Order: sequence, then structure tokens, then C-alpha cells
Amino acid sequence: MGLSRFNSKLLYKYVVTYVVILLLPVMMVGFFVYQYFIQLLEDEVTRGNLNLLSQVKENVDVKMTELHNIAFHISGNTRLTPYQVTKNPFTELDTISQLRNYVSANTFISNFLLYFHGHHKVYSPYSTYDAAEFTDKIYTFENWEPEQFYRDINEAVVPHVRKSEDVRTAVGGRERYITYVMPIGPNPSDSFGTVIYLINENRFKELIKKKFEDAWSNTLILDEKGDLITSSQSMDPGKAEILLERLQANSEGQGTLNFEEREYFVFQDESAKFGWTYIALVDKDTVMLKVEQAKSRTFYGLLLLVLVGSILIFFATHMNYKPIRMLKRLADSKVNIPPGSRLGEIESIRSALDVMSENNDELNRKIERSRPALKYYLILNLLKGEYKSKDDLRGKGELAGLRLESVFYTVMVLLFPKNHGHLSVAGLPDGWCEALPQGTEVFGIEGLEAEQLVLVMGTDEAVETMEMLLKITHETLSRSLGMDVTIGVGNSYVKLEELGKSYIEACGALNYRLIKGKGSLIFFREAVSEAETNRNGYSKSQWNRLKQFIYQSDTSGIDAFLRQLIDRIRKEQLPLFMVKCICFDLINVILAILEDMELDEEALAERYPDVVKLTEFETVDDLIELVKDISADIRRIISERKESGNREPVEKMKQYIGDNFGSTQFSVQTLADELGMSASYLSRYFKEQTGFTISHYVNRLRMEKAKELLTHGEGNLQELVDQIGYGSVSGFIRKFKEQEGMTPGDYRTMKHK
Repeated sequence: MGLSRFNSKLLYKYVVTYVVILLLPVMMVGFFVYQYFIQLLEDEVTRGNLNLLSQVKENVDVKMTELHNIAFHISGNTRLTPYQVTKNPFTELDTISQLRNYVSANTFISNFLLYFHGHHKVYSPYSTYDAAEFTDKIYTFENWEPEQFYRDINEAVVPHVRKSEDVRTAVGGRERYITYVMPIGPNPSDSFGTVIYLINENRFKELIKKKFEDAWSNTLILDEKGDLITSSQSMDPGKAEILLERLQANSEGQGTLNFEEREYFVFQDESAKFGWTYIALVDKDTVMLKVEQAKSRTFYGLLLLVLVGSILIFFATHMNYKPIRMLKRLADSKVNIPPGSRLGEIESIRSALDVMSENNDELNRKIERSRPALKYYLILNLLKGEYKSKDDLRGKGELAGLRLESVFYTVMVLLFPKNHGHLSVAGLPDGWCEALPQGTEVFGIEGLEAEQLVLVMGTDEAVETMEMLLKITHETLSRSLGMDVTIGVGNSYVKLEELGKSYIEACGALNYRLIKGKGSLIFFREAVSEAETNRNGYSKSQWNRLKQFIYQSDTSGIDAFLRQLIDRIRKEQLPLFMVKCICFDLINVILAILEDMELDEEALAERYPDVVKLTEFETVDDLIELVKDISADIRRIISERKESGNREPVEKMKQYIGDNFGSTQFSVQTLADELGMSASYLSRYFKEQTGFTISHYVNRLRMEKAKELLTHGEGNLQELVDQIGYGSVSGFIRKFKEQEGMTPGDYRTMKHK
């Protein structure tokens, strides 16, 4: 069973597909990005070494420039002229002192000499020496004989450098020195002396090693003729000569060089100031070790990425495959495919979808056949007041194509001659309602009485403003059908739940055809004059009186109201349809109160007749009995409320407000939740019983508490506001001043005097 979970071609197809998708970018990285990255790393190594070599060149140039500056200053020093220096023995001492000033802060120079052409002495910052014996007894050069030394310092025309060589000093030590010979004078062709700088080779090596610290590199400095001056790694003269020949053969100056069975990177730079050439030899294997390590790490990283990615892809695909496997099992069960079938997931689901599509088509056909019945049911419930708002109807009406989104709702009842066969909106002739305002919504059902069609109409205008349009519509309909059609039109209402009253009015208007004649368009207001409506109907304020009696549990007031209602019906002999309208309003008032008081109104709603049943009442006496039944139900509800402990709800409200008004969390909703009432009913009930709104009552308690704290307390206003439940100090000050005529501070000052 465990292995069967992985026995799916589709699963492995997904796994292979995703692995291939993963490999594509990895291969791109390997073949393109990887090569670019490695080349970038090699270029970085090249740039880094060239930069280091350039820094070595600049550092040496700086040091050599300092030597030129010293020579320049010596040539311009009037105390260091041939005449002044050789004037007497005391001037020689001054010459030594002057030369010492030039080297006191320069650690690059080991020693330097000043020589005047034709003289037999050389001067240093430490002493004077015989020029002919200096290289024989003081500094003995390996390849610079005394005669050659004397000739070079007398004949020097341009600065030149002698390569590093072994020198034995007077104290017996041996070191390698680089000698820089520089003529001094107004111009090179008219020089009067020579400055000879003796520089320990280690000074040059230190400049190089500050940049090239690695033992696997060698940096060479060549003079303007291409002769080796010095190198960072001491080399055998023979090997050095071979290396220079190989380097001179490398015309490009950059690249690689094989030397002594090793391959080196060659980096070259030239000083534009002195013409010296700087060459860095860097062991390629050592330098590229980091590059090779980066290559290996990148390769193994990509390999690990592919491996981990493949594992994650497999398990992720397996997890995501679970719904498909469950869907396949469900599909198999729907189309009766036995377990273990070799049928693939896609084929199983396709088979199930085919079956479901066929079933859905059959269901849609059934719905289409039942759509008229559903629409009839919805419109009938609309007339009964089952739907209180557009939202209640919207969800149910979409399926039946019933949608009412207009501002006003009106009911019209059409009465046809017998056996006319037009008892649906679809059966009416085309264009019968073209005269109505654009956007008018019209839905109809067969009436409860024979030969009637009940139309529910939604418009953005009330009936009173459409009388002429309705008359045109009536004429068009009668002319198109070739028969007299009688239409009764009820009043327009904004609330969807009052549509039933418009239906009663339309039926009443239709009954007025006995007076106005068949084939007429009769408005309810024509059947009942304005005066009769005011005299016979009940206004909103009168129904509100009944609500107030019920909310206050005033049984005597309720009995008097209903008794007066029955007396009026009997004494004034109200028309039957008017009594039906009064009963309709009375039933709706009672049911609304029960809902507002969060009481169970469903049982009573079943006992009371809906709008359709009201139209079936034949006599006024039947309706009077209905009013008496409603009166008995009201007394019973009030009695049950008193017995359940609701005799003094106002006191409970006041008690709760008194205990909690100081809390910022207090609200009408929290009070309603505590007492088990709706917030709207509670607010209305409290106002009727006390004459105050809850907010006014709470504010009065807070102000009384505030005045008490201002009189006897010492706290600041913020503490006071926190105790009485106000949201902000500024709001409290404004309210206090509005009520008391002074600020809280002035009130406290007045009370403390």
C-alpha cells in the first residue's frame, strides 16, 4: 500500500519535468555564468597585480624624485660651491654639516657623496675622503674599480644608476648597494660636480615587499636601457640574464612566461618620469589556486543544488500530488472504476467530468423547467413580506432571474376577460411596456383569482409621477390584445417588505371596477379619496403610540388602542380593503416589535394571515376577530415578560450605567449585551422610560462625578478624565464649559475659596 502511493506515471512525469526545469538554469550557470565568473576572477587577479606593481613604481618614483630634489638644492646652495667648500679647513666642516641636513630625515639613502670636478676630495654627511681611494679603502665595490669610479664622477653628464652589487665597507661588512650618480650644475652640459647616492638594496626590496608580500612572486626593476637594477627575490646572475632575454622576447609585456619549468603571470609597467621598467612575475599555479578552488566550490555547489533540488522537487511534487490522487479516487468512485485500475489520473478525472457534465446539463434542464415555479414562489413570498431587503432577495432571486434593484416598488393587478390565455408576462404582446421609464423591472405571476395577472414593478419613480405613462401602457396593452383589460394599481413603497400592502391596495383598486367600469386603469387613490384615507387610515404616529404601549408593557393603553380601532371599524363602516390594510399594518407592527425585542416571532407569524390570506377575507367581522386575537397575543407576551423578571429593566440599566460609566470601554452595545436586548430597542426603551437618551444620562453622571472630584480631589485633569471615562482632556474641558459656563480649573478655584 505504501509503495502504491508512488506508482503513478503522472507523478514521475511531473518530477522529471521539474528536474529538467531546474537543470536548465543550472546548465546556463555552468556554461555561461560560470565561465564569466571565472574570467572575472582572473581579470580581478590581473588588475590587482597591475595595481600593486603600479604602486611599487610610484613609491620608487617618489624616492628617486627626492634624490633629484636633494641634488637640485645642493646645486643651488651657495655654501656648497667649489670655491666656498675649498676656501679653508673650516669650510669643509661646514660642508659636512650642510650635507647632513639633507639626509637627517631620509632613511632611504644609506650614504651619499658630493664631488666637484677636478678636485681630489669627496664629501659625505660624515666625513671627507680622497676621491682616488674611496672605492679602494672606504667602499670597495665588486665591479667598480677606483680608476673607473674617478672617471665616472668626473665625466657624468646625465643621471645613471649602477645595478645592485656587493660592497665591502671600511668596517669589514659586506652588503649590496645600488649606486645612483647624478651630475649637478646649471644644466647637464655645464655641470660642476656630481652627487653619488649609495642605497642599500634592501631599501628597494622593502618598497616592493610592502605591496608584493608573497614569496611566490618576484618583482624586477630595469633601468632605461633594460638592464636589471634589482629584484625582490635574489637571483643568480646567469638565470637573471636568461630571464631578461625571455622577457625582452615577450613584446606584449603582459601574459604568461615559462621559466625553470614553471609558468608565471607577467605584469609590466614603465615609469614615464625615469624610464625604468617594473616587471612582476607571479607564479600562475599559486595565484590561480584560489580560482581553482572557486571553480571546484562552484561546481560542487551546483551539483549539491541539483541533488537537493531534485529531492525537494520529488517530495514537494509528491505532497502536491496528494489532492490529485484523492481527486482520482473520488472520480473513480463517481464513475464506478474499480480500485487498482490502470486508468491514469487525467483519464479518470476526464471520465468523471464527462459524467458530471451530463448530470449538470440534466440539472440545468430541470432548473429551466422549474424556473417559472421558482419565480412564482419568490414573487408570492415577496407579496407575503418574507424578504425584508434587497440583499435577502438577491441571493435567492438570481437563479430565477428575479432582480429588484430600483427605488420604488409597486404592485399592479391585471384582470382579463375569461379564456384570454395571457396569464404570464411572457404571454403579453411585445412592446406592451415601452412607455414605462427606462430601467423599469417587471415580474409577474398568475393571480389567486381567475383571469388575474399580478405584476411586481420596480421603478426609480413613484406611481404618482407615472400616471400618464401607465395610461399609455394600458391603452397599448388593450389595443394589442384586442380586449378590455382592467388594471388596479397600488401605491409605491420604498421598503420591499411593504410590497404586500401595495398588493392589497391594487386588489382594492381592482374591485372599484364595479363603479368605474371594466377595461379601466384604476389607481388606489382614486378608489379611496384623500379625505377618506386620512379619516380611515392609521398614520405612522398612531402606530408608534401602540409600539410605545407595548415597549412600556402598558396593557391598559394597548387595550384602549385596539378597542378604539375595533370601534372605528364598526362605527365608521370602513371599506373591506381599508380594514385589510389596517390589519396588514398591525401584523407588521407586532412582528417588528417581537424581532426588535429579540423574542421568537415565528410561531405568531405562522398564526397570523399573510397578505395573500388577507385578500381572502370576505367580511369586516372576520378581520375584527383577527384584531382581537392579536390583542390577546400582545397581553400574553407582556405577561410572560413580567413573569420572567423584566418588570424593572430601567433600574437594571441605571445600575449597570452607574457601575461602569467611568470605563472607556462602556458603550450602548456592552449594556445591551449585558441585559440581553438589542441596542436599538434598549436605546428607544430607555428614552421612553426616563425621558433621556443613554448618552445624555451617562454624560450627566460623568459631570456630577467630575464636579465631586474637582471639589474634594487634588489630582490633575488627566487623572480626573481617566476616572470618569472621558476620551481626552480637551473634550472634557469643552463639554464642562458648555454645561457649567466655566472651565474645570475655574470651578475648582471657586469651590476651594
